Amino acid sequence: MRAECIEAVSQALGRSITQTEAQNIENRIAQAMRRVAAEDRQGWLGMSQGDRFMAAAERAARDVAADAALKRRRVALTALRHDAMRNYLNGSAHTPVDALRRALAFYSDGRSGTISIESTAAAIRNESIGQMLDVFDVTRGKVLGLFTNQEGVVNLVRELRGQDSGSAEAKAAARSFQDVAERLRQRFNRAGGDIGRLEDWGMPQSHSQRLVALAGKERWTQDALSFADRERYVNPDGTLMDDAQLTEFFNAAWDSIAMNGANKLEPGRPSGIGMRANRGSAERQIHFRDAESYLEYQQRYSDTPMLQTLLNHVDRMARDVALVESLGPDPNLMMQYWSDVAKKQMTEANPAQADAIDAEIAKLETLYNEVSGARKSVGNVRVAEGFDTYRSLNVAARLGSAAITAITDVGTQALTAVYNGLPITQLFMNELRALNPASAADRRQALRAGLGVQQFIGAVNRWGVDGLAQDAQVSGRIARYAQGAAAGVMKLSGMNALTGAGQQAFGTVMMDRLGTLSRLSGRLEEIAAGTKGDDARLARRLQSYGIGEAEFDVWRLAQPEDWRGLGDTVLTAESVYRLPDEALASLAARNSTTPASLRERAATKLMAVVEAETSMAVIEPGARERAAIYGRFGKDRGSLPTEIYRSALQFKSFPISMMMRHGARAMGQATGTGKAAYVAGLVGLTTVMGGFALQLSELASGRDPMDMTDPRFIGNAFMKGGALGIYGDFLFSDYTKFGGTLMGVFGGPIAGDVETLMQATMGNIQRSADGKDASGAAAVRLLKGKIPFANLWYTKAATDRLIFNQLQELASPGYLRRMEQRARREFKQQYFASPDGRRLRAPDLGAALGQ
Repeated sequence: MRAECIEAVSQALGRSITQTEAQNIENRIAQAMRRVAAEDRQGWLGMSQGDRFMAAAERAARDVAADAALKRRRVALTALRHDAMRNYLNGSAHTPVDALRRALAFYSDGRSGTISIESTAAAIRNESIGQMLDVFDVTRGKVLGLFTNQEGVVNLVRELRGQDSGSAEAKAAARSFQDVAERLRQRFNRAGGDIGRLEDWGMPQSHSQRLVALAGKERWTQDALSFADRERYVNPDGTLMDDAQLTEFFNAAWDSIAMNGANKLEPGRPSGIGMRANRGSAERQIHFRDAESYLEYQQRYSDTPMLQTLLNHVDRMARDVALVESLGPDPNLMMQYWSDVAKKQMTEANPAQADAIDAEIAKLETLYNEVSGARKSVGNVRVAEGFDTYRSLNVAARLGSAAITAITDVGTQALTAVYNGLPITQLFMNELRALNPASAADRRQALRAGLGVQQFIGAVNRWGVDGLAQDAQVSGRIARYAQGAAAGVMKLSGMNALTGAGQQAFGTVMMDRLGTLSRLSGRLEEIAAGTKGDDARLARRLQSYGIGEAEFDVWRLAQPEDWRGLGDTVLTAESVYRLPDEALASLAARNSTTPASLRERAATKLMAVVEAETSMAVIEPGARERAAIYGRFGKDRGSLPTEIYRSALQFKSFPISMMMRHGARAMGQATGTGKAAYVAGLVGLTTVMGGFALQLSELASGRDPMDMTDPRFIGNAFMKGGALGIYGDFLFSDYTKFGGTLMGVFGGPIAGDVETLMQATMGNIQRSADGKDASGAAAVRLLKGKIPFANLWYTKAATDRLIFNQLQELASPGYLRRMEQRARREFKQQYFASPDGRRLRAPDLGAALGQ
């Protein structure tokens, strides 16, 4: 670099620059020239060459100074997080590896002493999504929101890109998303991140590596040229780039997207994703001319719908914020360091267990990848899409009656309420109110607070489109339609409504009790040690999450909200965020932090506790369950063994989560009596509700209730209520009662389908060889198991008798008669609606009592 350039920058900076700084100063000046020119091109063109150079040098100097300050700040933040983690590990009663796992993921036994990164990320995400409900209002169509409002999407994109759509609703929606995105950006930067604020940034972009690669460099570049805002591509002298320059620019962009960064690899040199705090610091490279250009590009080269792109941005930012706040600006390096420390300490203490310790470290790495959202590689896209479609069809065709089984949530809700000292009556009153169609305002209020947002946006992750998927990427059109059908079934069956109501009811009651608790006199430690039962119990739960006096003092300062009918002291994250800096100044000084950081920490910990306990009341799989089920096997999507494995585990997330979460909580009780009492309560409540759900399922199928005096009923109710949950539907369904085996049930839907397929093919060949007539019953069962909306609980009896039973009879004459005979002989049940639909009477409710 020329000496005069270095001198100019040194003068602007007010000190001599180092040799390291000088090495990239020329590039900085060139970049600065482009940025300044792009910000005010006419003003730049009116400058002399010397003025341009000095303006760019001043910008470069500020960048150098900012980089140096950021580097020093990151060193300090890393040291702080290192010390915090060291103190946590030293104070933990668990092994170093177990303590690290608890820092990463939610454990339900109440012995972690900290809020996990997983719970922190979920709290940030839910609270953020709750603040952008206007976005859903604009983009959701009618018919329960099953279809997208395309006009609303276009209007929203226009507003996000700074164009006037003429829609006040779209304008408000765009403002709510941008407010959320800006808040997350600032919080990320406070923790050591480096995302600059682009004045014209409106929304994230989504590129499909596969679609871009398939298009080819020439075609993609020509499309990018046609969509580009050419005013944004400026040379250092202020002139606009010509076609040749832009073609070269977009060719390089294609290389990066289509090759997934492989073009930047230097063989033999270590590579990785780099410091997490740097994520998002690169300038956006593709500038679209207008909203229509953006949407056209997304339709051609993205496999992610626009709304999902916005949600993915919030989810990714929430996860990154949680990671850098907990583990410092480079969480990957920090986690590797403490993993090595744990391995060293444990191996030195017990060398004979070296292999077992290595296995534990490997599991820790798997859990970290799950929590951090490490991208899962896809081997064969077509294989992955095919199995995604298969699993989506399983949900769409088989879980139409899942809402009945969801009644068993009442048991875990009641047990979790007792555990936390919450009033059960208020809990169920709130749930009934949330289910009331006339209580839309209450549901909206709860959603604003971040309660039940995942069900609101139509998530099916509770039962799993692909077992326990977290961030399933589906690019095939058929696969997307199948996944849409699965989401539609969850809505139309009422499953989402029931789950969301349970989550909102529990969350509101807990926040109401936390608000009441924060009004009590005395420190949190004193309340926990007190004799007042429910207050002391809830205070102890807070302590088990690592809630300290600093956070509790902030909660005291916040003014709880009055949600008439749902609670009058509801402590929300928003009520904490409303606290001004002046109110927190002295408290922040005592805790050596800033008011903004203290406010964020208190609000996030509040929502993290609520989120964690809600996930116990209404079971949903988390990172620990996903890591435990899949482990190191099944992590590479698109390979045949992996996809078969995932399909075999479909629908098993609920029973596994039930056992891992409530089983761990039971074993976490201090005394043997406490353990026994928890198990008894869990088994008793879920079995009672399982029996209720079982009888409703029988009625929905057109059969009289099961005889509850039969000892087998208790076992069935137990399996339905907790041990198998939704998977218990298959154990006691028509598939098993009338043609399937337990191998087909316990082997997952894919094993059952293989078994049915064998019956339809090899079974009929064998029947023919034995001189018997072939039967098409198995083929009809297989068909029914893949037709979306075939099993909705309120239409099941009718569709079975009008369509599927008739097909069964045609395929295998006498099939319906044999169904009735077997029901009477083996299950002692009668049909009040005969399988052929010709006889109908009122259900014999007395059969439930053996009459």
